[in-house]
Amino acid sequence: MRAAIIDDREDDRAVLFRELDSVLREKGYTVENIDTFTGGEEFLESYEKGKYDLIFFDIYMEGMNGIQAASEVRKSDRDVRLVFVTTSNDFAAESYSLRADYYLLKPFVHDDIVKALTIIDLADYERQRAVTFADGSTCLLHDILYTEYFNHKVIVYLKGARKKKVRASQAAMEKLLCSNEGFMTCTKGMIVNLEYVRRIEDGMIQLEEKKQVPVSRRRMADIRRAHAEYLFRQVRQ
Repeated sequence: MRAAIIDDREDDRAVLFRELDSVLREKGYTVENIDTFTGGEEFLESYEKGKYDLIFFDIYMEGMNGIQAASEVRKSDRDVRLVFVTTSNDFAAESYSLRADYYLLKPFVHDDIVKALTIIDLADYERQRAVTFADGSTCLLHDILYTEYFNHKVIVYLKGARKKKVRASQAAMEKLLCSNEGFMTCTKGMIVNLEYVRRIEDGMIQLEEKKQVPVSRRRMADIRRAHAEYLFRQVRQ
């Protein structure tokens, strides 16, 4: 999970950072990063579409306020989850027009963050996350069963007996997919989505839709451990 907090009050940033990190881990999410910013201008200097899954904007800030900064985000990213943090609901109408996912009132406590993330339903958001391949085509991560590299191309095997070919190196595909939770290289030239693993036995990974892929002996322990941890996180969610 990748999150950003934009608030010009240091104490509020620190509290939200601590509570958000705690709740995300309680819910079983892998926290890749939680970046903090002191204002909208600073945030937008480094922002690009797809960089974050969840963004918290304080509405009342010096300079560019949270509504203005969020409106810039929405120009390019219609899917990222937005949460507005404030001491008043004066900007409620404006925030909802930007498809805000939650409105968090200060001062907040641990249970407020739990409620916010429950309502936002980040699990559903993660299922809708897409990846863009080198040829410009896109694909939902949730649709990928596994990939196989062959002759300078990667065959992406998808749910529903579908597949697509992408001209890319295995290294590039590993960098693209394995940075996302649930994707691992199981043997040379192959990446598997742990979401669809049903059994691991006899040197093979049994997937949904009667698919199977080999797993190398040296990767077996890591795959088993990663799959167990993945299942545990799903149960906690």
